[in-house]
Amino acid sequence: MKNTILIEPVDEDIALLANAVRILNNYKAEGFEKREAFVELIMGEDIAYHTLKGMTMLNNFWAGRVKNKELNDNLDRILEKLKVS
Repeated sequence: MKNTILIEPVDEDIALLANAVRILNNYKAEGFEKREAFVELIMGEDIAYHTLKGMTMLNNFWAGRVKNKELNDNLDRILEKLKVS
């Protein structure tokens, strides 16, 4: 399936959400089809998510309910590290 979607965000919240969707799409493209595998990988790579709050944030990210620049940046960094390995 090759569909391209262009979004011109009207504000910072929409920009953060669009970036989160891009990141989630990239993880799925790398083969992460289940939330559990995604959460396990991220928690294994960054101990900052070894809390109930961190794990909840990852679960909510997978569901498309998180708009957080720091989380987006961390997930991008981890994905790049995964691609290099």
